[in-house]
Amino acid sequence: MNRVKVIPLGGVREFGLNSMVVRTSAGAVLIDAGLMFPKFNSTGIEQLIPDFSYVVENQEAFQGIVLTHGHEDHIGALPYLLREAPIPVYGHPFALELARRKLRECDADVRARLVPVYPGDRVELGGMEIAFTEVEHSTIGCYSLCMRTPQGIVVHSGDFKTLPPTGFCPWGAPVELFVCDSTNAEIDPRNADEKVVCSCIEDIVKNTEGAVVVSTFSSNVMRIRMLYEIAVTHNRKVTIIGRSLTQVVDIATDLGLLELESRDLVKPEEITTMDRSRLMVICTGTQGEMYSVLSLIARGWHRFKVRSGDSVIISARIIPGNEIAIGRCIDQLIDYGARVYYPDVAPVHATGHATHHQLVEAVKSLSPRIVMPVHGELRHMKALAELVSGSPGARPEFVFARAGQEWSLADGRMELTGEVPHGKCFVDGELTGDIKDVVLRDRRHISEGGLIVVFTVLDSANAEIVLGPDIMCKGVVPASMEAEIVEEIKQVAASALEASLTRDTDTQVAKNRVRESIGSMIKARLGKKPMIIPVIMEL
Repeated sequence: MNRVKVIPLGGVREFGLNSMVVRTSAGAVLIDAGLMFPKFNSTGIEQLIPDFSYVVENQEAFQGIVLTHGHEDHIGALPYLLREAPIPVYGHPFALELARRKLRECDADVRARLVPVYPGDRVELGGMEIAFTEVEHSTIGCYSLCMRTPQGIVVHSGDFKTLPPTGFCPWGAPVELFVCDSTNAEIDPRNADEKVVCSCIEDIVKNTEGAVVVSTFSSNVMRIRMLYEIAVTHNRKVTIIGRSLTQVVDIATDLGLLELESRDLVKPEEITTMDRSRLMVICTGTQGEMYSVLSLIARGWHRFKVRSGDSVIISARIIPGNEIAIGRCIDQLIDYGARVYYPDVAPVHATGHATHHQLVEAVKSLSPRIVMPVHGELRHMKALAELVSGSPGARPEFVFARAGQEWSLADGRMELTGEVPHGKCFVDGELTGDIKDVVLRDRRHISEGGLIVVFTVLDSANAEIVLGPDIMCKGVVPASMEAEIVEEIKQVAASALEASLTRDTDTQVAKNRVRESIGSMIKARLGKKPMIIPVIMEL
């Protein structure tokens, strides 16, 4: 039987890591290759990417990687995958240019072709005909994918905001499977209207005596265009600050997707000498990132300083997990005298994902037999099912997939038929995928309790201590207590070593006894559990 296999490698029961395999007997395609940023960075991990073992091991079957759009959670893992599997990449020219620059930044010398596709194009890949339909989202060059497969029509919505004017499916045939964005299924967004955002920001600009600072997602080209037009209308010059923001503006301008007149722009180094009432700063930092431009301004570390009479607008949604960093940034800006506007207090941002009404309309328009929610945690996926079930019309079957599960579509049914290698790989500087859980556990251990290293030299022939124990402590106690604690640790270590030498001269036994004795002493004395590393050299 010519089954169609659908295998999410990420992007289900989580936000980020969007990546899905669709495979037929004639070949396979990978839809997106996204990354995820860790919510907490205490272990030094910069990014998470899907485990692409299945793609790498079966790369001869993969005829293309198809990009829905250019957000990091959809293209960020490409450099790591293409190093191992140089598969052709298909996408909108804007998304491809973002990908090309990522490859260059990562020094990824790959042989993969980047193949531009335009709205309405159709390509043959993996035994399927794939039609690209342009959809509205919070960036440009976004596609939904309609795939004519041996088991009928499969539609992948991509990230979308509204039902496309021509619909998701150009063939008008019954749809077997609809893979649907579920981001907003749990809670209907407060604001989905860009006109409301435009009106609100224009009022703020009009009523601001000083400078206007706006932080927005760098990929939101439409928002950047809107801000530029508002600034020009109100006789303000525009400066754009932030590497990712500048890069996106350059790409969009080169592709003819954004037009900014040089006479309306000012260089970042010139803004401190300008009349503040004629200035709009568009910058990065919507999530309170430590070294983003807005965060540097908030801490007073940037050459541009905010003050009373200025307005700061955070025109982006607050991503869960970033509330503390953003709150701190807002407080610091207010402390300098600026008025700060953000989605909780003013309609300065509109969602880029479908509202409840649009989600229901999308499912109704396709009348699929089966719906697979993606791009959400389990509660969002379940909420999509409840939303559709609670509205009049057809009742499709819902499949709540996990990463790595192989779902087979055949004869109008979808069954779980296996599992492929899956998981999250860590990106840690130049290391990718080689960082094991034990490494992260050790890093976390050191960050929470500090580090104690015990150096000792033994004469194994005579079973006696020749040198030491010498103690090194890092991050365990304040400097005022260190001498006292080090002396106690030295005594405990010496006693443990002497006890070990009288019974057994095996160094591993001695190390374990030293570790246990010092651990008990520190726990009783300080209530902490530092990492303890005994180093024993034998003569």
